[in-house]
Amino acid sequence: MAFKPSKRKRRPEAIEPELNLTPIMNLMVVLIPLLLTSAEFVRLGVIELNLPPAAGSAITAVTRLPQEMQKKLDLTVTVTDQGFYIASSAAVAMGKSGKGPTIPKLVDQYDYKKLSDYLYKIKQKAKGVFKDSDHIIILAEPSIKYQTVVSTMDASRSIQMDGKRKPLFPDVSLGATVL
Repeated sequence: MAFKPSKRKRRPEAIEPELNLTPIMNLMVVLIPLLLTSAEFVRLGVIELNLPPAAGSAITAVTRLPQEMQKKLDLTVTVTDQGFYIASSAAVAMGKSGKGPTIPKLVDQYDYKKLSDYLYKIKQKAKGVFKDSDHIIILAEPSIKYQTVVSTMDASRSIQMDGKRKPLFPDVSLGATVL
């Protein structure tokens, strides 16, 4: 004979508690603005530059149509342990002695002010004449410090004149030296 289960021993059904989402929402309220502001700081710390184009294969070079011949400045600043060598497609600017760097190194420091002034003179002559009058290529020997290359980039991008910053060559590319 089967007995009816007792109601006394029966436990009430377990009630599942509601999830408390307040701490998670508080965390998101704090994290989202933090991540957005840190992304802005990362953008400010980036140095914009252009890498030289990759060399195409011989097949693509042959199949391309010849481009119209245009005057190009192809201005380069080579940073060596002696100073700055400035060259373009037209000529290489030599120093006062006729040999050595265009802008020699002062004792053990590079003369970035003189570099900016020299590039300003070139910019004035090249404006409107050459297609690439905003482009400059910076080359550095392997022994040159990174900060020297960055300071050279800064000196070639703009110049401080009459209390205003004037652009020189804002489109900077880096390359390897062959000396």
